[in-house]
Amino acid sequence: MISIIIVNYNGKKWLKKCLDSLFSQTYKNFEIVFVDNDSSDDSVDFIKKNYPKVRIVQSDRNLGFAGGNNLGISESKGDIILLLSNDTWVENDFLKNILSYFEEHNFDVVGVLQSEYERKEIKIRNSCSRIDPTGASVVLPKKDNEEHFSACGCCLLFKKNLYEKTRGLDGRFFMYFEETDWCWRLHLFGKKVGIAENTFIYHASSGSTGPGLKYLTFLWRNQNIPQMLLKNYSWYNLLWTLPLYVIQNIFEIIFFLVNLKFKIAWSYFEGWVFIVKNFKGIMKEREWVQRNRKVSDYEIMKKFFYWGPAKLHFLISFYKEKKKLWL
Repeated sequence: MISIIIVNYNGKKWLKKCLDSLFSQTYKNFEIVFVDNDSSDDSVDFIKKNYPKVRIVQSDRNLGFAGGNNLGISESKGDIILLLSNDTWVENDFLKNILSYFEEHNFDVVGVLQSEYERKEIKIRNSCSRIDPTGASVVLPKKDNEEHFSACGCCLLFKKNLYEKTRGLDGRFFMYFEETDWCWRLHLFGKKVGIAENTFIYHASSGSTGPGLKYLTFLWRNQNIPQMLLKNYSWYNLLWTLPLYVIQNIFEIIFFLVNLKFKIAWSYFEGWVFIVKNFKGIMKEREWVQRNRKVSDYEIMKKFFYWGPAKLHFLISFYKEKKKLWL
């Protein structure tokens, strides 16, 4: 059985389309575990009234994306887990297709392609995820037989026992980069991440936080990326990647100060304070990761690293896309 975990925080406006699409599936052997992160928008009452088959797990506080999924997985009954964002919907053969791909291919975790929520176009095709030395993600054109570094946490399929053995999403990551951190760890443990290229979801993206430059988006990113680096790198690579990360942060702080984005600039200092306060726990997790790893940094870097500034690559790609729209 597949346990579908949906984490919700004030996402009532997305729920009908998401759940209707799931209950229209041709594949029927699944349960839905709905984790509510202490919403105030009557999401739970809406589910109780309209979807009695959905199992509701309520938290008395907002655990974030990772914490909410961990709570849902702990309450799940299936041996296969599907994490699905509430701001998505799928076609009626989705579960059949992704499960078939998972069973027929040698991947431990499977993600999917994404389309715009209103079905305008598929966003990611013939592309491959990479990461730069400072932890920033980048999507590049895919070459033959090239493996993916990570898959988007909005839709991930995997076996429950794998999740438990590898400790899954880190609950200290409130939101963003939690799936990147887990995928990095999976590669260190010799596991494989794939994308079901015949399967996609319709995803609103930023359905919880909203688009644009958001203080919380930067705060969570600035808390999570240093944790990811500290946990997954060997000590000798931390000697040059951490200074590089800090230097990059300084340039970004200056950029936001010049553009009068003072709160976003301040989020970088808050991120560093968070790391100091949680340093003992992060180091304990790092010790477990490094003790159990089977793959060297060299192998990870050779296969999955983008040797350039991923954020600059993103800005150039963003500018090119905008330029096409202007012409």
